[in-house]
Amino acid sequence: MEKYVIWYRLWLKAYWKKPSHWLQVLGMAALLFVVFGISLPDGRNVTVGICYGADVYAERIARELEEGDGVFSFRIYDKEEELYRDVTAGKAECGFLFLEGFDGKMESGDLEESITYICTPMTVKGEVARETLYAALLGIRSEGILKRGEAEIYGDVMPERTKRLLEQNRFFLEGNRIFRVETEELEELEELEPAQAGETTEPSGTGEAAGAAERGVWESGGQVYPMQGVFGIFLFLIMFLAYGRKFEAGGYAVEKALAGMQRHIYGYTGCLAAGTLPAAVGILMLFVLDGGKGMGLVWETVFLFPFLAVSAAWITVVCGFLRDGSAFLSGAVVVTVAQLLVCPVFVDAGTYLPALKYVGCLFPVGIYLRLHGLLP
Repeated sequence: MEKYVIWYRLWLKAYWKKPSHWLQVLGMAALLFVVFGISLPDGRNVTVGICYGADVYAERIARELEEGDGVFSFRIYDKEEELYRDVTAGKAECGFLFLEGFDGKMESGDLEESITYICTPMTVKGEVARETLYAALLGIRSEGILKRGEAEIYGDVMPERTKRLLEQNRFFLEGNRIFRVETEELEELEELEPAQAGETTEPSGTGEAAGAAERGVWESGGQVYPMQGVFGIFLFLIMFLAYGRKFEAGGYAVEKALAGMQRHIYGYTGCLAAGTLPAAVGILMLFVLDGGKGMGLVWETVFLFPFLAVSAAWITVVCGFLRDGSAFLSGAVVVTVAQLLVCPVFVDAGTYLPALKYVGCLFPVGIYLRLHGLLP
């Protein structure tokens, strides 16, 4: 055992003196900073921003949406710049900007280009939010239509009749005569029975189920770990490329002088040493970028040890079947792309095709990220 520790220390000293190794570490650090600035959609995010000026109708619509009990949480912004910033940063799913002169457009009935819809390519609930806003707008606009149409239909305007028409309009808008929704609490999804004709059954607690895990980022396809995923792939790639020394001139001389199992252990300790410095730097960066949460550092460190061990073993076994440098470089590209696609880095492909969850666990990065999903 002492011999293996000496091998590891010698490998560590060799990588410590390599400028190219430090460049790889700096590249990883720069990439983590870039990924940290990327905003991915949160599947639980139902915040919709609204910004309006001095128009009375716009304020009325905004207040009605804000005080409603629908699926979305509408937030009123005082400044247009703040609305754009939160939508771009992913804090709001989308936003609506009422343009100046909205009251006049409501009175005239010409609403063309009166509201600006703000979204990003990552927006997934924007269309539903647009319909929600349109329903509120139509409810308020219908009052003006009734008032203008009363004289055309009845030939005159009577305050009592106008009041009654508006009351009936509000009754149909807020009542359940047209749309009826019944909510049932279900313990198991299998117990869901077909809803009766003309009724919509909506299981309660759906929102809570979607937010079971708190670590990582929720997007439309499941839970992903962009920071940890990029860190894991880059660290794995550094270890993988370090093993490529055997294809250099004289790079395999020491292994040839060793017996069978000793040869593999020597290569294994080399992979571990190649990943030690990048792992330490990456853990510190995740800790700093995560806001300095102590338990976050503890868990990341705990998960990192099996990741390094499994990665070194995986690389030692797989690279043993590669016979030349071209096959090695091709394998590095294929393995990196495969882990990026099947592991929950930016998209959890296992949500759409469950078998890919098991395929992802064949790779070290997939195991590393799935361990994060086990946290309460």
